[in-house]
Amino acid sequence: MTLTFAHRVDTAALSRRTFLTASATAAGGLALAFIVPNRSEAASPVAEGGALNGFVRIEPDGRIHLTIPMVEMGQGTYTSLAMLLAEELEVKLDSIVPEHAPPNDALYANPILHEQSTGLSASTRGFWLPLRQAGAAARIMLVTAAAQRWKVDPAQCTATDGVIRDPSGQRSLAYREVALAAAQIKPPAPDQIKLKAPGQFTLIGTSPKRLEAAGKVSGRTQFGIDAIVPGMKFAAIAISPVGGGKPKQVNQAAALAVKGVRQVVVIDEAVAVVADHTGAAKKDWTPRRSSGTTVRMRRSIARASSHSSRLDRRRRASSRGTTAMSSRPLPRPRGGSMPSTNCRSWRTRRWSR
Repeated sequence: MTLTFAHRVDTAALSRRTFLTASATAAGGLALAFIVPNRSEAASPVAEGGALNGFVRIEPDGRIHLTIPMVEMGQGTYTSLAMLLAEELEVKLDSIVPEHAPPNDALYANPILHEQSTGLSASTRGFWLPLRQAGAAARIMLVTAAAQRWKVDPAQCTATDGVIRDPSGQRSLAYREVALAAAQIKPPAPDQIKLKAPGQFTLIGTSPKRLEAAGKVSGRTQFGIDAIVPGMKFAAIAISPVGGGKPKQVNQAAALAVKGVRQVVVIDEAVAVVADHTGAAKKDWTPRRSSGTTVRMRRSIARASSHSSRLDRRRRASSRGTTAMSSRPLPRPRGGSMPSTNCRSWRTRRWSR
């Protein structure tokens, strides 16, 4: 099944007491779309004409797909957000399949940061309630579907590890067996959903195995640097090791003479060689640092020295029992430049020599 995540869902039929909508998946499972409040919607989750921006799919094979708008950068976001859903849904953590959301600030902005970005420890805080509510709502719908099949009171049924049991404990149904029937049930309103108290948590607060770890250690995970598209070119970049530094001299002819090199791009603080492959882009790189010290470099050194002196004074003041707070810039690694990231960009005209 393919979901078009950027599509705005008509919520005219939703009241301000409703934050979920349910439907069947193409394979016969349960799909939930829910509101993650953000900006002015924080006090009232569903605004007229708003967009449903969270997606959970329970497929007939038992797997639960969770669309996650935050980026997994090694901090465990995929696992922690899946834990919030699994805790209230009453499923095992390894049954959840994280799927990254496409870029769309309008749909997937973090409710704390007000944009689709990851940082400031805002992922778990921002989705703490929405994901738990979505999990609890899905569990209620699934249990209700099973109870209707058995003709018993849903309140007397229990759910554990993705399996629903009747009041006698003699009959059981897996979530996947009632997912399609649950899709026909109206989702509960937020005030009808009772979340677990902290003392009832069985997953939150533990340290389970990371969901994305196996893919990373096996090499299956695709990172930005692994992405290849037809006609793709590669660039090697030399950046000034100090802030404000500029290229003094660039021998473009030598670079363009290398087979496969398409273009040399010179900007204020860097030089990039664009080529058909990385080997050509990086061939015979011989960047040389200027032996002179520019006025800007002298000023940077002076500022750094002054900042260090202030920190020393504040540390001494702190050791004497007084309060001293400091805010210092992010330290740069040896060599002066920050670690580079990778990205893809698209050029609108064909490359030519």
